[in-house]
Amino acid sequence: MKAAYLDCFSGISGDMLLGALVDAGLDFNLLQRDLAGLDLDEYELYEQKV
Repeated sequence: MKAAYLDCFSGISGDMLLGALVDAGLDFNLLQRDLAGLDLDEYELYEQKV
């Protein structure tokens, strides 16, 4: 099991956090699957390498 400790003393941007996690090796398909299991209203998630 891996853990990440975030020091968010002044907040955090959700899109930038997810991008950093995917860039660090998080499987995007796994992320999509896990988010689909949550009871969230409308959201859009796509992967684009820049």
